[in-house]
Amino acid sequence: MIAFWVAAALLSAAVAVLIVLRAARAAASKSAEDPALNVYRRQLGELDELASRGLLPPREQRSARTEAARRLLAAAQARPPAADGEGNRRRLAVTAVAAGTPLVALVAYLVVGSPGTPDQPYAKRLAAWTRDAARGETASQLTAPELAAVLRTVTARRPTDPVALVYLAHADVDSGDPAAAEQDLRRAITLRPQSAALWQLLGETLAMQSGDAPSPQARAAFEHALALDPALISARYALGQLKIAGGDVSGGLADWNTTLAALPANDASRAALAQQIAFVRKTGALQTAEQDAGETDAQVMIRAMVASLAARLKAHPDDPSGWGRLIRSYAVLGDEPARAGAEAAARAEFKDRPAKWTAVEQAEAAPQ
Repeated sequence: MIAFWVAAALLSAAVAVLIVLRAARAAASKSAEDPALNVYRRQLGELDELASRGLLPPREQRSARTEAARRLLAAAQARPPAADGEGNRRRLAVTAVAAGTPLVALVAYLVVGSPGTPDQPYAKRLAAWTRDAARGETASQLTAPELAAVLRTVTARRPTDPVALVYLAHADVDSGDPAAAEQDLRRAITLRPQSAALWQLLGETLAMQSGDAPSPQARAAFEHALALDPALISARYALGQLKIAGGDVSGGLADWNTTLAALPANDASRAALAQQIAFVRKTGALQTAEQDAGETDAQVMIRAMVASLAARLKAHPDDPSGWGRLIRSYAVLGDEPARAGAEAAARAEFKDRPAKWTAVEQAEAAPQ
């Protein structure tokens, strides 16, 4: 490989020299002729043309030609030398710089670069990521794009597995590509169209793509999820939020009141949701001011729901689906330490019960 770079640098230098020399010759040939000489020659030609057309009397033609010839002779005698030493020195300097730049770049690469580093083709890197992902203890070291690349190969081998597609969707979201996550989830829904959780995930992804603007597609996805499973509290809360943002305040409040009624009496998220309902009733719009902790009321309520689930699992840990939802919730919130802690706790709880750990993983992926 280093031989290639040496050859490329030498070829670049040779081409640069040829280009500069050709440009120098063109400039010299252009400057060798005084522009004034061409002007006077043109004048003589124009005088002859006017005389031939009868527009210039012979006497005036002779007088004008004499004057133009005199000026032409004077200009030719006063022409400066074609080239001087200063011009030659400048051309030499430009040629040296043009030839030396690729060579300097090559030397710099040899000094500070890594010419001995072997090639790292994508296939080889993907194989290494796949090996790392296969080891549970090192999979967390992969970046989100690397994990997404590995999962994409898994879904290619298992095209009828919606669980793999859901994992890929999570990885695509973490990689900052919610559009790809949407396509993953639509493929999963094609395989399992009656999964309310998949429709909810699709709604969350569509809402993420639309940002602050209400998304009719996200609203339709949440409505479909609730038609399949009316007990999905998160989907009903999100649907209510979209309705209020879109101007349907009464419909959104109805969904939020239904959500509030479905929450247990001791659920810590009830107070936050009740506060949001009171604010919307008073103002007719969603609350946009952030809390002291830098989070909106919606985020506070979601975190309260997650905290309630974590407290319930601490008291009753033999719940694989609950652990899966908790791990996924922390991942959605971007709380990596809490997600890792919940996963470690679930592993410890079900270390001798592989079937239940499989149930945790399936609940984390969220298909039903």
